[in-house]
Amino acid sequence: MLIRSCSKKHKIIINDITANLKRKWGKAECEARCKLATAYRLVEQQSWDDLIYGHLTYRIPKTENFLINPFGLLFSEVTAASLLKIDIHGNVLDVGNTKFSFQKTGYVIHSAIHESRHDLNALFHVHTREGVAVSAATSELQPISQEVAVLGNLSYHAYRGIIVDDAEKKALSESFRYPSQILILKNHGLLTGGKTIEEAFYNLYFLHNFCKAYVDTGYIANRDVAKEIAIENSIITKAKMGAETVRGETAIGVREFEGLARQLDYHGWRTGYPHSEQSQDLIEKHKIRD
Repeated sequence: MLIRSCSKKHKIIINDITANLKRKWGKAECEARCKLATAYRLVEQQSWDDLIYGHLTYRIPKTENFLINPFGLLFSEVTAASLLKIDIHGNVLDVGNTKFSFQKTGYVIHSAIHESRHDLNALFHVHTREGVAVSAATSELQPISQEVAVLGNLSYHAYRGIIVDDAEKKALSESFRYPSQILILKNHGLLTGGKTIEEAFYNLYFLHNFCKAYVDTGYIANRDVAKEIAIENSIITKAKMGAETVRGETAIGVREFEGLARQLDYHGWRTGYPHSEQSQDLIEKHKIRD
């Protein structure tokens, strides 16, 4: 994977949690912060970021509080300690180590879903070029590539302007019902959820590739997908079973996310990701020495 970020002199370490902050936040929250900050960096590396816009959030388990990016930071600047902690009502519980606040739009969208979907701890919302194009040009996505085997039910939400009003929460919640983990925000962008940060990233990766397939095949322009091209439901069901078999007992997205986090750690970004023993061995073997 191509590392897009700046030179070593300007390297912004991901895990910047101090000993005092470890005591303040505890092990579970510190691990969540490192994972979410790593996700911000990976989204930037994949070129899914949009200047300072878009949000990745994570609800701290057994609470109504979630972590969100400081509004004004590029995704390449987000670190574990810079993340804000806010509650479902928009009250700042911890400002992190910057003087930035959060964006109203991000709060409305994410709090609405965190409040209504307790099965989804992690929510990723981005405005990729392909995602926006597909959300604007197609009324409903057809199963044209094998990504549908992992994406499951797709949900859609009509564009009603920039979302800054709490009154929008009800409509968002109604558009994104269980068990769907994918929300296409019409004329706007993509949103994925997951029980874990790794699962939300996994869903976003395959949703983005699905949208790229739509653009690359020209169906975004022609709109009508030929019957012989669309994958039959029986085959989709079979493909889903195959995907589960391939994954085995590993939680969804963990292998993929860990592999990408490893690439960052090779280059000294210090993700703080809780690598498996096998992954840690590879980092020690292959990391670039200063």
